[in-house]
Amino acid sequence: MATFISLHYFATGPGQELYQYLCEKGIDAALWEIPFSFSNRDHCRLSVFQGGHEWTWECEAPKGPKVWRYWREIQLTKKALAILCEKEFAVDTYVGNGAFDTLTGIREKIGKTVNFTIDYAPKAQPWFLRGVYRALDKYVCERATAVWNLSPRMQEAREKDHPGLKCNKVLTVPHGTHYSKLASVRKSPSNHEALVFMGHLKENSGVDLVLRSLPSLIERFPKLSLTLAGTGPAEEGLKKLASELGLNERVKFTGFIESHEELEKIICCCAVGLALYNPEKDVFSVNADPGKPKVYLGCGLPVIITDVPLVAKEIEARGAGKIASYDTSSLSSALSEILADYGKYRAAAEEMGRAYDWDVIFEKALGDLWAK
Repeated sequence: MATFISLHYFATGPGQELYQYLCEKGIDAALWEIPFSFSNRDHCRLSVFQGGHEWTWECEAPKGPKVWRYWREIQLTKKALAILCEKEFAVDTYVGNGAFDTLTGIREKIGKTVNFTIDYAPKAQPWFLRGVYRALDKYVCERATAVWNLSPRMQEAREKDHPGLKCNKVLTVPHGTHYSKLASVRKSPSNHEALVFMGHLKENSGVDLVLRSLPSLIERFPKLSLTLAGTGPAEEGLKKLASELGLNERVKFTGFIESHEELEKIICCCAVGLALYNPEKDVFSVNADPGKPKVYLGCGLPVIITDVPLVAKEIEARGAGKIASYDTSSLSSALSEILADYGKYRAAAEEMGRAYDWDVIFEKALGDLWAK
């Protein structure tokens, strides 16, 4: 039994989590990471766990026009599979993070193929590529052994686009947490007013809203601080905004943190996690199950979240956080409610984090895939 996981890389996600899970279980696995064009990496990496030992192979990432890059990425994926074959690493399960990453597994006719759908957002594509996006997804889903969706909304949207779509097996495999692994790190923070945002600093990420809200929030919560854990195209603009608002002493920019363990240590020192998706412009998160809220929950943090992804309703229903509108007043109100009874919200956040531990999620998903 050997599993090949193919994905596009920016930061740690479900594909890397699956690879780590298999390694910890002593199951042969290979992780193939192709960097996105906006990633800090400039190389593709093949990480292999084989017979209890690890080895890696790297090559330069494709550059140039999109069509050329896509073609080269497929060729390099085939090369990675060929290298594994030379090393007598017999792949019998292929997991792609989305239709494009799954395509090679379908075309090479590898035993079990899984389309692990990280997002389904045709409208995020240029209008002239939306048809191609939908057609490729349909082609892969109809031929894959199984379709894993982070959220049930993905399959609903897919079937709305393709009435009568026939998939062999569909399973919801949501984002998980490192709840059990963080037992020794997770602790109640000394400053209950320490906010944190982790992720890609880009337009519509909600960070500018938080920064503009801070001056008025500080009047109510004198110890308020904000940690921005991540990087992105909006980082310099956000630093300038923080400076203009006189928030340099209150706001910390960590920059890109490749180690997920280090990132979680930082988050565990904070008190409340922010996941403010713009309901009018964030087309990716509507159908998805973003990883950000689950990371917060695994670290024991209550979450303030906008009502965009499906998980927002579950967070509020479990008492693990509050839903806020995308405005200063609602953000302030949600924060006030959480801080007024922080112990209760934190306990509920930890309970939800425990329920979504990655071990629980992958044991169920792989048990379904490898039923025999």
